[in-house]
Amino acid sequence: MDKIELENQLLVHAFDYAAIGKAIVAVDGALLKVNHSLCHLLGYQESELLKLSFREITHPDDLEIDQSKLSLLLEGKIHSFHTEKRYVHKNNDEIWALLSLTLVRSNQGDPLYFVSQIQNITDLKLAEKKVYEGEKRYQRIVEESPDAIIILRKGRCFFINEAGVGLLGASAKKDIIGKSIYEFIDHSDYGKLQNLVENKIRSESVGPIEERFVRFDGKEIDVEIKTIPTIYKGQPAIHAIVRDISERKQTQELMINSEKLTVAGQLAAGIAHEVRNPLTAIKGFLQIMESELKDQKMYFDIISSEMNRIEMILNELLVLSKPQQISKYSQGNLKDILEQIVTLLQTQTNMNSIEIITKIEPNLPLISCDENQLKQVFINFLKNSIEAMPKGGAITIEVQSKNSESLIVRIVDQGHGIPEHILKKIGTPFFTTKENGTGLGLMICNQIIEQHKGKINIESCSKGTTIEIDLPVS
Repeated sequence: MDKIELENQLLVHAFDYAAIGKAIVAVDGALLKVNHSLCHLLGYQESELLKLSFREITHPDDLEIDQSKLSLLLEGKIHSFHTEKRYVHKNNDEIWALLSLTLVRSNQGDPLYFVSQIQNITDLKLAEKKVYEGEKRYQRIVEESPDAIIILRKGRCFFINEAGVGLLGASAKKDIIGKSIYEFIDHSDYGKLQNLVENKIRSESVGPIEERFVRFDGKEIDVEIKTIPTIYKGQPAIHAIVRDISERKQTQELMINSEKLTVAGQLAAGIAHEVRNPLTAIKGFLQIMESELKDQKMYFDIISSEMNRIEMILNELLVLSKPQQISKYSQGNLKDILEQIVTLLQTQTNMNSIEIITKIEPNLPLISCDENQLKQVFINFLKNSIEAMPKGGAITIEVQSKNSESLIVRIVDQGHGIPEHILKKIGTPFFTTKENGTGLGLMICNQIIEQHKGKINIESCSKGTTIEIDLPVS
């Protein structure tokens, strides 16, 4: 056996028993020779397969692409091509394969036949399909999640869902993608999250942890974050679930305040009743002593003044322990109520060089109220404003319709304001900034306004304090 014959036999053996499918295809598409792997791949006997053309074993949807590539080969514009395509199994199953096709020409350059190498990639394509479908399901779950979902890498946002866009107050995802997550975190909480990111957060689930986020509109919100290590676009990342807990925190604070009010009320009732009886006796004996020791009037005046103050505190404690329930409403005119109060405080404001300016919208609707209790509220707030302006100034009282269902009373002073850390504590039982205050006035005001189905909001800065009282109309 000569060398050429041996080489030919080796080539034939390599063709027939190759691990991947091979075929020699005529220029017109007829199958001239196929190997065992291709027969096994497509489910045909060799004799059956050789009776078919490449068009009959190609998936109909892929024929057009095949034809265009073959035309380029025949025109000499390309020498070979590689593509993924689908074949049709004998039992009509879909077979995915990686096709490598080369055109063999004669010495004169005329096309002789095509040499095809066909590698089965069906399992790979099925796996890819499962991964793709899994990603689509994951993406749908993420997009439709009521919680904000943010994918982070090195602290930067690479993905955010619509709930996240709404939570941060952005107009679109592009406003957030690419930004550092630290841009949205309150500076006081910055270090806590950064420490987690640089340590545990990359390798294990963390949370939930509480943070304060700053939205695009500047509003601060309390959030709860849970992080899970994940893979995003082939690289390690962090899947962060962010939930707005602002309402929950507010509810917790309301519950705590409610408990404080209950305790304060019980304590107030006990103190008031225990102190009032001996106080009455002391006042009686003091009056007898005062009539006998007239030359000590100054001392008796001081004692009487202090005892009157004790009575005032006891009265406030009793109001706190047994807030008056409004059993009968009457139709009240806010304009008349406020004008009466301004007249009542006129002497005090004049003595302190303070001007009260009223801006009351005409034709305001009546409100259902207890006039005396509302007067108590307005007097309390106005006296606070007067005390906050020792150097004088102006207090503005504005009344206007918020909508068809409520009125807004706004009291604006030019006092020194209330620092933010103190403003949060205003209304806490027995907390006061006044030297002689009891810390009960605002609590009583809150109770009265709540009984009127209204709300109080206080804002303050170094230039003054604004109190807004929202009251429903009749």
